[in-house]
Amino acid sequence: MNEEVSRGPGVVAKEEATQESVAKTESAPGAASQPRQFLEDLLLIEDFLRYGFRSGRQIEAEEGTSAFGDSSSAEDETGFANEDRQARLKDIEARVRQCTACVLSQSRSRTVFGEGVTNPQVLVIGEGPGAEEDRQGLPFVGASGNLLDKMLAAIGLSRKTNCYIGNIVKCRPPNNREPTPTERDACIGYLRAQIEILRPMFILCVGRTAAHSLLEVNDAISRLRGRTFAFEGIPVRITFHPSALLRDASLKRPAWEDLKQFRALMDGTADGPAQTSKGGE
Repeated sequence: MNEEVSRGPGVVAKEEATQESVAKTESAPGAASQPRQFLEDLLLIEDFLRYGFRSGRQIEAEEGTSAFGDSSSAEDETGFANEDRQARLKDIEARVRQCTACVLSQSRSRTVFGEGVTNPQVLVIGEGPGAEEDRQGLPFVGASGNLLDKMLAAIGLSRKTNCYIGNIVKCRPPNNREPTPTERDACIGYLRAQIEILRPMFILCVGRTAAHSLLEVNDAISRLRGRTFAFEGIPVRITFHPSALLRDASLKRPAWEDLKQFRALMDGTADGPAQTSKGGE
């Protein structure tokens, strides 16, 4: 990640988190005897190292529950109570709306955070907003969005019932160009936070840019398709971006093969283990 970004997820935020944690510890003699404060400090440092900002997670140490929240019946494997997911996503979305970490903030009309259910079976990740998404503030609308909805529906998926859809960058690159590495690095912390909260069972990257940014690989999409990767333990597959299919109809058949393989993976009938990647370590 580009360590020169100072106002978004980056090294300055990490340093501030560490300084804030140290200040808290120094101001509280006998911190070792205060497990709640100690755990909150650890969460703060982890948030800034992983995402570049405070995620809003809190330690629950009430009687009858684990300090880590493991034994609470209201929480799932993400560590977030189901009813809190939407609130936590809203908090991060508010941060995105005010973000000026890269030059894309200067030309956007709206930020495009994401859309879908908050307990998704599948998270679909694209590259970034286009012109119509920039106007509406929603991901994958217009012609490419209609095609994506049809692609997902063909394998029993929908943003209305079992999917969440997001992008690598939350602001539209001018003239729909590919986002630069600096722009992707400035925004990837928000996506990581979304994944941490949503904790989907599977991830589908549509397009080379999404796969490269999430998995931190550089292979051509022809070498990425047909393989199962893992991000934070979540199986990941890659296919073409819907806009590529609109430009080149010959890609529709291989894209359909990708979708069938993805459905087989979901159904537990696909062959081969997931391959780890740098981004999923």
